[in-house]
Amino acid sequence: RESLEQNQNENIASGELLDLMRRAKCFGINLAKLDIRQESSRHSQLISEFVKKKYKKNYFRMSEKEKIQFLKSQIFSKRNQINKFKFKNKENREVWSTFKILANEPHECLGAYVISMTTSASDILSVSFLQKEAKIKDRLRVVPLFETLDDLINAKSIMESLFSKKWYRKLINNKQEVMIGYSDSSKDAGKICASWHQYKAQEAIVKLGKKFDVNVTFFHGRGGSPGRGGGPIQATLRSQPPGSVNGKIRITDQGEVIQQKYGYEPIAEYNLCSYIGAVTEATLNPPPTPKQNWRLLIEKMSDISKSSYRKNINQSSEFIKYFKTVTPSAALGKLSIGSRPSKRKNVDNIKSLRAIPWVFAWTQIRLMLPAWLGSAEALRYAYIKKFRRTLIDMEKNWPFFNSMLDILDMVITKADPEISKIYEEYLADRKLKRVGKKLRFQFETIKKLNKKITTKEIFLTRKQFRTLIIVRSIYSEVLNIIQPIVIHKLKKSKKFSDKKDLNDALLTSIAGISAAMKNTG
Repeated sequence: RESLEQNQNENIASGELLDLMRRAKCFGINLAKLDIRQESSRHSQLISEFVKKKYKKNYFRMSEKEKIQFLKSQIFSKRNQINKFKFKNKENREVWSTFKILANEPHECLGAYVISMTTSASDILSVSFLQKEAKIKDRLRVVPLFETLDDLINAKSIMESLFSKKWYRKLINNKQEVMIGYSDSSKDAGKICASWHQYKAQEAIVKLGKKFDVNVTFFHGRGGSPGRGGGPIQATLRSQPPGSVNGKIRITDQGEVIQQKYGYEPIAEYNLCSYIGAVTEATLNPPPTPKQNWRLLIEKMSDISKSSYRKNINQSSEFIKYFKTVTPSAALGKLSIGSRPSKRKNVDNIKSLRAIPWVFAWTQIRLMLPAWLGSAEALRYAYIKKFRRTLIDMEKNWPFFNSMLDILDMVITKADPEISKIYEEYLADRKLKRVGKKLRFQFETIKKLNKKITTKEIFLTRKQFRTLIIVRSIYSEVLNIIQPIVIHKLKKSKKFSDKKDLNDALLTSIAGISAAMKNTG
């Protein structure tokens, strides 16, 4: 800057260069902090190899109490034993090398260490132990991610077993970040059930934080689509349990949502201000604590929804066959937009499939199934005369329930079950067409129930907001007609040159439909 000033370039020296220097001074030289994420089983596998060789014990056969005791003794031990250890397993070497790299990185460049598929307290302590062994001076905060339904249910007991220990509270300096997963729980149990258990898990952890004087921050792993926790930020934060926002929150924005929200400066500013406003409002004016009759009804709706959802996806192999045959699920792995592989393991079932392609594929054929499947039976139960007054009270006065029904209404507007018939015409046999017919019947039921449940005033307001969706649908319908024809031709084609052109056409149609729906996964 001094050189530029001396050489009559004051306009550059006190313009863009000075701006850059001020930014660097305020925010540091790093662009953004990097979170590290790894699955819990990979840490256990690494520790197991170490324990077997060093202590001649089977780590996997230890009870949870024994694991916690072992990890505690290692965390507070002054010795570092893994540093000189030679791992034979390739995956273990890879995980350990990650920790060694973290030890050499500047602290300001690193954020949290997120443990996906956290199922126990020992999963959390494993990462603290490995950070200590790798000699990471400024240790990353360890963030458990509760993502499946069982993990959300067990979250309270897992965190209580740690918060109740004085040495753990000292280890974390009475600050704990907890990540709530939306995608896998929805894929696992359906939207209503997953949403309610996400709410309950946060509620329970907030109470634990107050009881043990631990400052809890929630990290919401939301996707862009409704089936993965997407929705307007103001409504989302208003619908969190009271006390769970408390002046701070972490939220993921993923995929096409990044470009939509932050791709243009004025819109980026508007969205960032929306986050600040929503967090402030949720903190200063928290939503009401749910009444007992609300809790009883949503609990029953959650159980009914889960049973119906799982019955649909697990009852017959025909459903899975329908998903693989009628949707373009096989082609999604070829798109250059995924942050992870489309499957967790090389197993061909719904459980092994990641939530993003699961949601993405149903969006393509315009059934939007993950966001509503199982909800019809739950709403039908809640609409009987005995509960009708409670149901209307919940929609009017409980932001959590109102937001859930608002997103359901938006999904109903986006979906067009008639389009799935075009796919069936080209790709399905008679058996699979029966699956499609059953799904369309369930969708029509929920559409009618949604109209009955929603008051006229709310229904008309929502309708005004949905006009853009209807406009975009007109253009995407052409692509929805082309796509099944292309998939059909790809299955029949044997020439390499034809396949290349058809694959290009298929991937272009996928991108076009997702742009119109404003959702991938």
